[in-house]
Amino acid sequence: MRAERLLRLLLHLQTRGQSTVSQLSQQLGVSPRTVQRDLDALSLAGVPVYAVRGRGGGWALLPDYRTRLTGLTPSEVMSVFVGATAHVLADLGIDASSNHAMTKLIAALPEATRRDAEFARQRLLVDHAGWDDRREAPRCLDLCREAIWAERRIRITYREKSFTVEPLGLVAKSRTWYLIAARRDGEIRTYRLSRVTTASSTEELFTRPPGFDLSQYWTEAQRRFRATLPSYPMVLRVRDHAVTRFKPTAPIRPDTDGWFIIETDLENPHEACAAVLAQAGAATVLAPPELATLVHQAAAKLLESHS
Repeated sequence: MRAERLLRLLLHLQTRGQSTVSQLSQQLGVSPRTVQRDLDALSLAGVPVYAVRGRGGGWALLPDYRTRLTGLTPSEVMSVFVGATAHVLADLGIDASSNHAMTKLIAALPEATRRDAEFARQRLLVDHAGWDDRREAPRCLDLCREAIWAERRIRITYREKSFTVEPLGLVAKSRTWYLIAARRDGEIRTYRLSRVTTASSTEELFTRPPGFDLSQYWTEAQRRFRATLPSYPMVLRVRDHAVTRFKPTAPIRPDTDGWFIIETDLENPHEACAAVLAQAGAATVLAPPELATLVHQAAAKLLESHS
């Protein structure tokens, strides 16, 4: 466990640069005292870590120091070489060069690990695109990407309102692109690029918020978004072959004769009614009572119209 933690600590300093003990503690999930002991251990082992004193200080590696790490585990090889997302790279205009980069990465691995990478690539492919292959046109994607790299403010028109933002990152969720940007008041917001009607670059530079982490922001933004979605909870008795057609919100409980009890939810009673009717008798409503009444009435109308 400690060896893995020391490796993560070293990689963090190598990839993210100078960090405080507090930041390292949060990243590694250990106490600041443990981080300090680990830093001392790296120093004793000959790794050139050093402390930067004073305000804005922290710990860092000598600028020219680089580890020579080749001990990727099979699971790590899988995560790197199998999870390529072609449509995201194509949107960014780097799909052609990605294969060359992957080839170079594989060539740089030791022979045993290289075999694992090739084995995985020939047996697993992750394709995040839907069958219809439709996607939103990522308007202004190149301009936003360039502004993010240059840390330059851009002016956008979004839902018929124009304002200036500080672009911090881009997120591709399935086939949809989102711009993460800070407003003038410092609030960080999410903008769907397909709803940006115009965008132009400015000559104004900005300073990226210290400590901003794109992955953490996106995780929290998704949590907040899901919390705003309407929810209509229900309890169903479902036949075994229809269980996978519902997303459970609690552990599924077996009932009798191939039936299961499922707690799930949809956006509203009408969607819930349609979902139950679509199972053609393989799902019955246990709660709430008004949903059972709604299904009964809808089934009666359906029967009447087909009599």
